[in-house]
Amino acid sequence: MMVIQIILVVFFLFVLFKVLNRFRSGDLKGKETVGWIIFWTLAAVVVISPNSTLILAKLLGVGRGADAIIYLAIVLLFFLVFKIFVRLEKIERQITKLVRQDTLGQAKKYESTSHHS
Repeated sequence: MMVIQIILVVFFLFVLFKVLNRFRSGDLKGKETVGWIIFWTLAAVVVISPNSTLILAKLLGVGRGADAIIYLAIVLLFFLVFKIFVRLEKIERQITKLVRQDTLGQAKKYESTSHHS
């Protein structure tokens, strides 16, 4: 095994440990945890056995396994960016709604106290 492979596998194990800790603390749901465990395990398999990507390359009609991994990584990154963008938009709408509700509530309080003066 090459030094870079050892470094990467140790890093992947560290990340898996962090994923499990985030699950135990309630920061990650079960489905998310399983997804990340599968992802990091597959990453370790690819690092330990780089030729395993040739099967994927053939399935995708790509010449080299490394190219297949890069293409899939780009697609995955775009998907994750999309998911984050959608979630951010939803959070922004929720914040706007809460701020409006709070402002209207404060305005009603002000109106009711100013009429009694």
